[in-house]
Amino acid sequence: MTLRVFLGAAWPPALVFAGLAVLHAVFSPLGEPFKNGDETRHVMTGVFVRDAIADIPESAADPRGYASRYYVQYPALGIIIWPPVFYLVEGLSMWAFGTGYAVARAVVYGFALLGGVYAYRLFRRTHGARVAAAALAVLGLSPLVFEYTSYVLLEVPTLALVLGSVFHFERHLGEGRGRDALLACVLAALAALTRFDGVMLLPFVLLRLASTRRFGLLLRRPVVVGVAVALLLTVPYYLFTWAVYGGGITHAATSGTSERATSWLDPRNFYLYPSFVPEQMGWSGTASAVAGLVFGLWAERKRCGVYVALVLSTFVTFVPLAEPEARHAIYWVPALSLFAVQGALLLACGSVRLKALSLIVILGWVAWEGVGPVRSTGWTGQYVCGTDETAERVLGRASWERPVLYDGQLNGAFIYAVRRRDPDRRMTVLRADKLLYSVYSDPKGGYREYAQTDAEVIALLHRFDPEYLVVEEPQVFIQTPAGDRLRRVLREYPAEFALEDAVPLRTNYENFASTRLLVYRKLRANPGRTPVTELPVLAIGGAVGVK
Repeated sequence: MTLRVFLGAAWPPALVFAGLAVLHAVFSPLGEPFKNGDETRHVMTGVFVRDAIADIPESAADPRGYASRYYVQYPALGIIIWPPVFYLVEGLSMWAFGTGYAVARAVVYGFALLGGVYAYRLFRRTHGARVAAAALAVLGLSPLVFEYTSYVLLEVPTLALVLGSVFHFERHLGEGRGRDALLACVLAALAALTRFDGVMLLPFVLLRLASTRRFGLLLRRPVVVGVAVALLLTVPYYLFTWAVYGGGITHAATSGTSERATSWLDPRNFYLYPSFVPEQMGWSGTASAVAGLVFGLWAERKRCGVYVALVLSTFVTFVPLAEPEARHAIYWVPALSLFAVQGALLLACGSVRLKALSLIVILGWVAWEGVGPVRSTGWTGQYVCGTDETAERVLGRASWERPVLYDGQLNGAFIYAVRRRDPDRRMTVLRADKLLYSVYSDPKGGYREYAQTDAEVIALLHRFDPEYLVVEEPQVFIQTPAGDRLRRVLREYPAEFALEDAVPLRTNYENFASTRLLVYRKLRANPGRTPVTELPVLAIGGAVGVK
């Protein structure tokens, strides 16, 4: 029996999924979490949830106190800054299978598979099985989706839940089944509880109801029940988040927190987001998608309405924000993938052979551009290694009675490595950007110093008494006066600090190419050291502390 016969109608998407799995297995990035800085928080927050599950009933009796104590010991968590659904799934997976980076990545691959299934079902519903399989391949091979599926980031999990919600909404729109209305609302709530980007489903639904003149659906019982369930799931968390982090959300949306930030409703954003499409789809996919979109608007408005709504809802949701980035607009990539296939078929002019050849060409071209970042980094994906080795060396020398301190872009990776190598959770990790200074993502977003002279730096370090201090040399991405001052103090005061090790990072990422992790030992122990009980968090406009 052939595989095609065995799988039946499922063989086209199964073949696509198998091909994508092989590509990810071959070109999978090596190393440790590092991507965008955010990845280290996403991985470490999964470990936190795993530990909270293991520590029940203690963690359940005082969840806020437990989280605060955990953050003071391991200050690299994403709770509050990002919603909790991904972390719950990741934490449960780590509780069952261990805290390895591979487990966290497997969770993302699981979401990618879920999103792929829903994308295929949506494409097939509007355009048939063959076009659906081709569009699924374009989606999986598109540079943005291919890259972000390989790292522990929230865009792909959120996209999967958005596609699930869109599919069930469309099926309810067409067939009126109550179960689809409930599933659409629940998946929309889960998307909004995975990343705040999930709110883009609200303009999507309004656009679809307006274009189909079906606002009456909002009065049907299944929809009312579904909306009530979604609100019950999301509103309490959003209110809590706004109370704690509302100032940070407002600041990020209106002013931005990085050098590339613009401002709220900046006119540049209106052309910046369309300019991201080649980065998301590759130039071949972009050209074909533009042709397919024009054709869809002209000749197939009804069949392509859902995809046009996806594009417009993504645009209106993210254009106002002060930080235009290609990854924010990942939610229109499924629509652009379908349009790319439609554009490729237009070139065939009705010939079956030309259609097949056109699809082969567009898929091959998109695949070549999709693995472009992998090709540019030696066919292994972008990776950074060294924090785990450094943590092993430090813990092998440490007395375990005093904390260790880290300063640099990879602080979350180092904290994760320490926690992985310390299952009993005895060691505390300090961050220089909490004790000596604070940065809100980027100095543009906010910057404060707590020690402005060499003597103040030495005094603060003696007060909290880290036994070992690890610093990235040179500073990567963000260079601060306080970071420079710390490194100078460590170099120029040999009576206080001794350089004991230097670990070069192993990487194919040019930003880290010449970076070493320098390990210093603090020579004067402080028997009366002050334990850290409070850490400033500029994003929430206050501090996290323990009693």
